[in-house]
Amino acid sequence: MSAGAVRAAEPPAPEPIHVGIYVTLIHGVDLKAGQFGVDFWVWFRWSGREPSPLDSFEVIGGRVSSRSNVIRKTLPDGQMYAAARVSATIQQPWDLARFPFDDHTLKIQIEDSERDALTAIYVPDEANAGIDPEVRVAGWRVGGHAQAVGEQVYRSNYGDTSLPTGAHARYSRYVFSAGLARDGVGRFFKFFTGLFIATLASWCAFFVRPKDSGARVSVSVGALFAAAAVTIAINNQLPDVGYLTFADAMVFLSLGTILLSLIGTVTSLALHYREREAAHRRLDRIGAIAVPILYAAILLAILP
Repeated sequence: MSAGAVRAAEPPAPEPIHVGIYVTLIHGVDLKAGQFGVDFWVWFRWSGREPSPLDSFEVIGGRVSSRSNVIRKTLPDGQMYAAARVSATIQQPWDLARFPFDDHTLKIQIEDSERDALTAIYVPDEANAGIDPEVRVAGWRVGGHAQAVGEQVYRSNYGDTSLPTGAHARYSRYVFSAGLARDGVGRFFKFFTGLFIATLASWCAFFVRPKDSGARVSVSVGALFAAAAVTIAINNQLPDVGYLTFADAMVFLSLGTILLSLIGTVTSLALHYREREAAHRRLDRIGAIAVPILYAAILLAILP
């Protein structure tokens, strides 16, 4: 067999499709629902083969609610150009281990539903893609962006019996990433001020005389209920995850400290009723000093 025949048998190289994204709006960042909304311009440059990549692209893990301002034309170099403004809602797995100090990377992932990786590959438009400087997200700071192209393998014939069982398909995937970081430490105090106040209230029980037993127990119990209410408010903003977040650690620390204060209160009252005045005074002095020191030390140790 001649070398020319071997070359003729080789499959054609995949067609490069230049693609870029320019984000104009980020909204609806929902940690509990695991999604965010985004408006962006997307464009394609290619050799002109049909179908147009603008008609055949899909947003992976998302729903496109609208495509508007569609532009189609032929460029001076003979390439075809197509662009549109897209509004989409995209599912996003959040890493909440450091919540509320969490930072995230929002990803817009695109594949061509009509062309596999043997037919076409995406090429990022490094020079023109980006994020509008006017993009703002309440409570967040929008950082830089990045682009990448990979290959996604789907290991199924999707029930097509004309294909062998275990057949797989490969598609070029374009990924546009945008950084999202918490804006300042204000959210930390907004979330946990209630816990701090409840813990402080429980600590104040060490300064109430044992003979005022009703008031002393009420302080600790009230603090426990207040901390529980704050815990419910925090949990209502987060999805059910299988790992501990920093917020969980703060809740456990505060509830544990309040419980420790309540145990100290009950023990001090028991000593008072047994007329062991020196012992209960010593316990109150130790609690008044040790409890805040222990709380602060553990808090500093678990800060992310």
